[in-house]
Amino acid sequence: MTGSPPLKIRYSIGYLQDQYDCGNKKPLEDLIRAWKGIQELPITDKRSFFVIGGYHGEPFQYRKQVDELSQVDQYVYWGGYCNHGNVLFPTWHRVYVLKLEEALQSIVPDVTMPYWDETDEYSIKHGIPAILTQAQFELDGEIIDNPLKSFILPEALSDSIPSDDRAYEKPKGYETVRYPLSGLVGTPEARAATESHNAQYPHPSQNTELLNKNIVAWLTGREPREPEPEPDSPRAKGTYWEYQQCLHAPNYTVFSNTTSANQWNLDHANHVVSLESPHNDIHLAIGGFDIPSPSGLQEAGLLAGANGDMGENNTAAMDPIFFFHHCNVDRMFWLWQKQNGFTDKDTIEVIQGYAGTNSSDDQGPTPGIAPDTPLNLYTPLNPFVKDQFGNVYTSRDCINIEEDLGYTYAPGSLEKKVPLNVLESGYSHKKLMVRGINRALFQGSFVLRVYATVKDENGQFKEYYLGSHSVLSRRNVVKCANCLTHLEVIAYFPLDQIPENLIDSAKYRLDIQHRGSKLPKLQYNFAVID
Repeated sequence: MTGSPPLKIRYSIGYLQDQYDCGNKKPLEDLIRAWKGIQELPITDKRSFFVIGGYHGEPFQYRKQVDELSQVDQYVYWGGYCNHGNVLFPTWHRVYVLKLEEALQSIVPDVTMPYWDETDEYSIKHGIPAILTQAQFELDGEIIDNPLKSFILPEALSDSIPSDDRAYEKPKGYETVRYPLSGLVGTPEARAATESHNAQYPHPSQNTELLNKNIVAWLTGREPREPEPEPDSPRAKGTYWEYQQCLHAPNYTVFSNTTSANQWNLDHANHVVSLESPHNDIHLAIGGFDIPSPSGLQEAGLLAGANGDMGENNTAAMDPIFFFHHCNVDRMFWLWQKQNGFTDKDTIEVIQGYAGTNSSDDQGPTPGIAPDTPLNLYTPLNPFVKDQFGNVYTSRDCINIEEDLGYTYAPGSLEKKVPLNVLESGYSHKKLMVRGINRALFQGSFVLRVYATVKDENGQFKEYYLGSHSVLSRRNVVKCANCLTHLEVIAYFPLDQIPENLIDSAKYRLDIQHRGSKLPKLQYNFAVID
């Protein structure tokens, strides 16, 4: 009998870059060769990057259903297969990265998908590894366009869906963009506004610098008036802090997604952060949402600012960096499993009937899944087929990556669980809850930012920046009325920056950075909870 094949190891992209710089060029060159290969495959090939990238969002899939009252055809859902805001988020994306990796291996058999270690020292200080942003690369003696930086669409992303905003459509030949650039080109008006905006940023090297500064700011939780807090500081509530916190989630259901975590925070005194929360931050940081300005005012508007592809569910997976990001998200999932004793499939459990365990929660149902379907470990992870018989993966098939899928991760940051921060004496242990915001009212992704103003014992007013909450969303949310009842945004902001004796008199302010030209009329409320 022969033993199992050796595990394939996924390394950090930073490690591959370091190896290349030290003279061991083959691992990085093989990766570039594989990525170049899948981007050049015809769109009729299921291994092509265009096809795989399209599973997440565009090109959309949708169907009609006759409304029983009006007897009129209505679109009951639309959008890609991706799962967000429910318990399938970690497992669906785990298999998604695996399918991309298998496509790469069809070009270069021994290649594995690297992860961008978003919480390592380099990223916290400098941002994105250079190999993911540099314009060109020398491969086999030829200077080529770097396939890890962007992707040029071989066909248009265009779907005639009722009431859809055509500004977001992408023509054949469109090249994906990141912060600070905009990619709205679907209508003449949008294209003209985008050209005007992008003309302000004509220098690629300077744009990369701006992008990296934005990434560092999001990771470290930089405050408007204290520009460089240490990322381990109890008051630094950035993406780095959220990644640390999610490793303490007590069970899979609340670890897996923001909907379940929000309900848990309503039901329990201890505050939890889901894996999906820092994941959202990175999407929006790359896609075009920036840190607060010192005045607290945000640049907002459908056409006024940056609108990169990573900032919208519909096009995010067309940017190659999506998969390096999600490979790290999968690594964080595996770290949580190892650190908390959840590597065996029988230890992973979905709390039946809990928020985030229904197909109509948050984003709404995906193609092939009916509205109001309970989600569990046996729910099909469409459209990913696991064998020659056409059987579709389920979450049960991918719990233990080493035993079930044959790969593992090389060591990276956060290998050891970081202890929860200890509150400073005299500062509040309470948190501020913001709820009642309907995600369906917004066009695409948006960011909540909250401030508190207090009067100290000397009668002086001081404003505290409490942090941000990212909402990664589609530009046009689901079309069924049932799904629209599950779209409330609930966000929590620790109040441990504020002295305990000033909490009761504090005044709170919410700013929203969004894609629309006008802020929707919102009904929301603040509540201080233990």
